[in-house]
Amino acid sequence: MKHLAIAGLFLAIASSSASAQVNAGEQKSDPNLPFTVTQVTTLDLPWKIAFLPDGRMLITEKVGALWLVTQQGVKTPVANVPPVLWEGQGGMLGVYLSPHYAKDHNVYLTYSEPGDGGSSLALARAQLKIGNDAASLEGLQVIWRDGERGQGGQFGAAVAFSPDSKYLFLSVGDRQRMTPAQDINQPLGKILRLTLDGKPAPGNPMAGKTGAATVPVIDPPADTEKAKTAPVVRTYTFPGPNLTLAETWASGFRTPYGLAFAPDGRLWELEHGPRGGDELNLIQPGKNYGWPLVSYGHNYNGVPIPSPDTRPDLTKPVIYWVPVIAPGNLMFYKGAMFPQWNGSAFASALAAKVLVRITFDGKGGAQVAERWDIGRRIRDVEVAPDGALWMVEDAKPGGLFRLTPLGMAVSAPAPQPAPATPTATPSGSGSSTQDASNPEHVKSVIANNNCLLCHRIEHDGGDIGPSLNGVGTRRTEDQIRAAIVSPSKTTSTGTPNPMPPYGNKISEEDLKSLAHYLSTLPSQP
Repeated sequence: MKHLAIAGLFLAIASSSASAQVNAGEQKSDPNLPFTVTQVTTLDLPWKIAFLPDGRMLITEKVGALWLVTQQGVKTPVANVPPVLWEGQGGMLGVYLSPHYAKDHNVYLTYSEPGDGGSSLALARAQLKIGNDAASLEGLQVIWRDGERGQGGQFGAAVAFSPDSKYLFLSVGDRQRMTPAQDINQPLGKILRLTLDGKPAPGNPMAGKTGAATVPVIDPPADTEKAKTAPVVRTYTFPGPNLTLAETWASGFRTPYGLAFAPDGRLWELEHGPRGGDELNLIQPGKNYGWPLVSYGHNYNGVPIPSPDTRPDLTKPVIYWVPVIAPGNLMFYKGAMFPQWNGSAFASALAAKVLVRITFDGKGGAQVAERWDIGRRIRDVEVAPDGALWMVEDAKPGGLFRLTPLGMAVSAPAPQPAPATPTATPSGSGSSTQDASNPEHVKSVIANNNCLLCHRIEHDGGDIGPSLNGVGTRRTEDQIRAAIVSPSKTTSTGTPNPMPPYGNKISEEDLKSLAHYLSTLPSQP
């Protein structure tokens, strides 16, 4: 009953959404960027960024590799990645940290898995092991796959974890076959809601139901009309019960590359249309979003597709783009470096070579607030722990870029040292089992609270903020403590201060010890 109530809440929230659709395709791009773009390194067809808590990144390359990358661009290959079929739009695609990464160190991968007759979308989970100059995936297990294999791109392959960290939402593209998006027995063209182990989640609209034992597999047709009579090239038999119905949260999607939860708990999806008609959709359980029955675009060969306005029984997008931007991903910003954008979503764009900021009205409506001309095919944009934006370019080689506010130092923060005692309770947890007067414990407080992302302390740390060496010659311990608890809103240059307040993140005892430790640092380490 609890899960049914949650589903009902989603429907009640969605019922208040705005009904008018907005075409953002004609919006002009602003070439004047409000940030500095700094290239850090290059990769081969990079696809997805996942930030580790210490600021390092996992980055996938479509060609099949997974890299551990520092913010200075030092790359370490991650061993034991699964084989992929790299062709067309397939390859190594998404990488996502478990919502319980601090405890289980699990990561999730989405990729095109090789098989007889082509490839299929696979979702795998493994434990990330990091050593000195080495990293690997251990115990990798495929926890979900579409199984049908075959030809076609448009894998989708985006993952979003529910706000309560209990469930995993997986977007599955239509593989350019179109009609499976409307077949309830096939996972293609759907958004699935799964447990963290890849099983159907309780409370789904068709929970407990099973589908047909076999489904037809077709090759990608020329257009939506020919898809209706496309010849069956193979019949796929499920190895066990067909759980597609029990897994499905929503249906009728084409190329769902963007999937993200807003701060208010709503789930949003961003997808490619055909020739016109990219879509931003507010996802509601059990709803049908229309592909390939309707679209605001046309087939690539010009064959028309009925407009969504002709089918009130299908759910329309909140925003659409004609002409297209070809979105790469969707993410919601939360960070200290660009506080004015907290709560906004960012969409990367391939064909339009832009970065798009989207705002929301809290009632299910959205609009494009800004569109910046980046001049590169942007596959993914993500936010780092310090609030900087990072982007990867869809090219071979493709750049990895860091975006910082105008006027702020552009150098990336130095790598953080590991805490001296790995089993120590983080200082932000409200309790401490360590002796706060111990310098090693104070250093672990610094590491656990990401101070070295911005500040240089002795020989370590970044250069975004001022060095803390010799701060005791300029401020008293009480002044240092006050600056940690409630930082000034702007820096000495007048730019927004990216440092968050730490009054509720560090215990009183640790604050006292930290202020004393910083006051004793010499000006020259």
